[in-house]
Amino acid sequence: MEQVLQSVDLVLNTVWARLAFGVAAVAVLVIGVVLLVQWKHQRTRLAMVFGQAADPSFYTRIDTLTRAFDQQTATQNELRAACADLEKTGHRFYDSVNIEHYDAFAGQAGKFSFSLLMLNRNGAGIILTSLTSTQGSKVYVKRIENWKSDAALSREEEELLKKNNPS
Repeated sequence: MEQVLQSVDLVLNTVWARLAFGVAAVAVLVIGVVLLVQWKHQRTRLAMVFGQAADPSFYTRIDTLTRAFDQQTATQNELRAACADLEKTGHRFYDSVNIEHYDAFAGQAGKFSFSLLMLNRNGAGIILTSLTSTQGSKVYVKRIENWKSDAALSREEEELLKKNNPS
């Protein structure tokens, strides 16, 4: 053990070791001075923005700003929730519009009958169907909710709805 201590003492007494310790001490001093200057600069900025940092109103101002930020965040979250609700229930915004022409009755030609599908992304909307024959035309509107109708759908209406259902 004594040999190890003598070796360490020998190494520490060399010029290079003393030089390394000197450089390390200077580096620590330089870093300390830089940190003090930065701290002083930040304190000056805070004083410019908020007044004297030692002033008790400084903390009151910080609390006021924090409360205002929290209120803004809460309002933002309420608006996001309202927009999400509007998207779920908005029946006037159609993401999918499709029309299918067909002959509704036997012996007909020209595909004058049609079904018009208008849906939002949540599967809510309408199917407007016009059945045309030689005697005239009849129009039907069926409401769609969650990709289903509360009224019976014709084969053409069912196919049109299935074609536009993403699932």
